[in-house]
Amino acid sequence: MNKEHPAIVFFSGGTALNGLAAELAKVNPACAYIITTFDSGGSSAALREVFDMPAVGDVRNRLLALADTVSPEKANIVEMLNTRLPSYADRTALYGQLSHLANGSHTLMDGFSEVVRKILSERFALFIELAGDSFDPVNASLGNIVLAAGFMAHQRVLAPPIAQLSRLIGARGIVRASTVDNGHLAVRLVNGEILAGQHLFTGKERDPVASPIDGMWICSGVDDPWPRPVHASSLAINLVNDADLIVYPMGSFYSSTLAAVSPQGLGQAVSNNSCPKVFIPNMGFDPELIGHDINLQVERLLEILRMDNAAYISSDKALNYIIIDSESGNYQEEQDFTALEKLPLKVIDRRLVSDESGGLIDPRLLSPILMELAVGMGIRDTS
Repeated sequence: MNKEHPAIVFFSGGTALNGLAAELAKVNPACAYIITTFDSGGSSAALREVFDMPAVGDVRNRLLALADTVSPEKANIVEMLNTRLPSYADRTALYGQLSHLANGSHTLMDGFSEVVRKILSERFALFIELAGDSFDPVNASLGNIVLAAGFMAHQRVLAPPIAQLSRLIGARGIVRASTVDNGHLAVRLVNGEILAGQHLFTGKERDPVASPIDGMWICSGVDDPWPRPVHASSLAINLVNDADLIVYPMGSFYSSTLAAVSPQGLGQAVSNNSCPKVFIPNMGFDPELIGHDINLQVERLLEILRMDNAAYISSDKALNYIIIDSESGNYQEEQDFTALEKLPLKVIDRRLVSDESGGLIDPRLLSPILMELAVGMGIRDTS
């Protein structure tokens, strides 16, 4: 039986894909997003320290990008989950706001049905009970708090609170964490320096790295850079198994795209699926891509994908296409586009930048290209 919509699976995290996710949601609710959970900065870091849990900020961000905000109540829920507590109030005042959320009296709860108000109030109440005095609420994301409380309420499993939040906001797509394990990212720089903790090399909370990144792995913590095994979630593997098109999209190259494919088992699952796989290089400036032309990005992507079993996972089973805009693309490093033709993959050179997209990829131009790939080549008859 033929599918109504092609199953397009993205490996990602962060915010760079939100515009494309929202655009695709208009035409294809079967798109799925396998999200990295290794963030070690900001609100996620405080939650991870208290609950020893995976980072949920990128999961929350993608869910809200997929929300059905045509519904007034769902739009109100998204507004509340997008809210952060102030960064200037004292601890007592901030916990006072959490208490108002826990008893349903906060103004952010206005317009919620009794059922929704009860669900969210119970999450905030549980969070206050479990966090006690150990959590610093300064600038805390309310959406992250709801997911963290759900994680604890479901015996430290992240899938149920993701599913519940997805239903509450009417998410027009599927979101899954790439792993259920609690890991961190570490990188080695060309100058030999090792940085443990994603926040140290993304260029968002610290200065950009002083030397190009020369490799990345998953470690136990920001104080322990030694590699450790982290396994892909079964739900993420199931998405890959059923995909009609697999996409390695634009976004922070190491901490988003490569991080999402790094858990053990995902590379093998990608290899086992005969559907097309496509890479979309970044435009604009990414501190993680200093010294990386597109050829090197392809090399690093294939290294990660083949780590499960390099002897049996060939390059053509991990990556088939690359989508570029050689005429208008604002790529960070000087590119030799003729060299891309020598790679063992097909180059799709299309217009990706519009007058309104500020030198970056316009989701309205990229979305139909991906649908064309998925519909034209990716859907297999499963009857």
